[in-house]
Amino acid sequence: MKKFRVIMVLAVALVFFTGCKKQTQKEFSEELAKQGDMNAGEYSAVIDRVAIEGEDADKQTRTSIYKIEKMISGTKMSGNYQIDFKKKLLAMDLSIDGLGEKFPIELYVDGKRPSLYISTDFIPELVNTIKAFNPDVPVEAKQFDDLKGKYLFDDQKKSKEKGDAKTDADTLSGTLNSQLFSDYLNTLDPDSFEKQEDTIKRTFTKKDIQNFVKYAKENGDKEEKKDAEKLEKKLKDVTGYKQTITLNTKKHTQKSVMKLAVKNKDMTVKLDMTVNNQAKKSDRKIKLPKAADTVSMEEFQKIIEDAQKSSTMISEEDFNDLLEVIRRNGSQLSQQQVEQFKSTYKPYLSEEQYKQLEEALEQAGQMAA
Repeated sequence: MKKFRVIMVLAVALVFFTGCKKQTQKEFSEELAKQGDMNAGEYSAVIDRVAIEGEDADKQTRTSIYKIEKMISGTKMSGNYQIDFKKKLLAMDLSIDGLGEKFPIELYVDGKRPSLYISTDFIPELVNTIKAFNPDVPVEAKQFDDLKGKYLFDDQKKSKEKGDAKTDADTLSGTLNSQLFSDYLNTLDPDSFEKQEDTIKRTFTKKDIQNFVKYAKENGDKEEKKDAEKLEKKLKDVTGYKQTITLNTKKHTQKSVMKLAVKNKDMTVKLDMTVNNQAKKSDRKIKLPKAADTVSMEEFQKIIEDAQKSSTMISEEDFNDLLEVIRRNGSQLSQQQVEQFKSTYKPYLSEEQYKQLEEALEQAGQMAA
């Protein structure tokens, strides 16, 4: 009889314990879906550590890699976001704290087009910061002054029509749909979820994500299946993945600590990152930048090319010295040397300077005759 009572107590305890585990699992998936339905929030992300491992890297390459690791490690991003799920719009204020400076950025996404808008006011400061590390960068901050108050406009629809678009994944929700992922969570082992007061935690591995891809391909809608296939391809380069997600069911916060390793050819990049998010609901409307305030990626590329070209131009002072040399000694140049002189200096002169150079050489030739 006593043995029977002990067995009954153990059985009841086991049922109760298993029920708690399943309830914890359910609360985790429900909270994740609840936060996914919230259309606004505040976030912060810190790149705790970056390590770049290259096979057969020489001393100079390793030195460059070390500098890059130091520059990126410790970089912090923070801000707030707003989503219009119906119109597929995203507005985000982003502040990047890195390289000893802060770079405020506004970002908008039109998921229907799709297209991307990025504010440009941070570019001059970024150029100055980069030049502090590498003075040989062939651009100057003042060359981007005309971009002040503008937004870079990346029309991915136009890129797709030209055949050079790389992806048309849903930019609002990323690769994974939160509700689909929540459904997938209910298929996992209840014992893998840990609860302490208002927080629930679980650690995910690459195997978990691979199983989710399989689940999405079997249970997702057309878009979710397409995104799952893209994620599956990206996972091929992932050599290490571990992500611990902690949810607070009362404050609706989410903390994610991730360790990621990705291999590309002979190089492996390892990244440790911590992300915090405070989800909430908001009635604020999203307004995309006006067309008059935008600069296309083609226009921006032209600005960069012109900036690089002008930075290699001969200064007015040096050009005047060059003209003086020609006036003194140009009469001694042969016609072949004159043509070589023109072709050598033409890439580094403005149209007006090149015209003056031709005139000086012509006058020198007349003096020689």
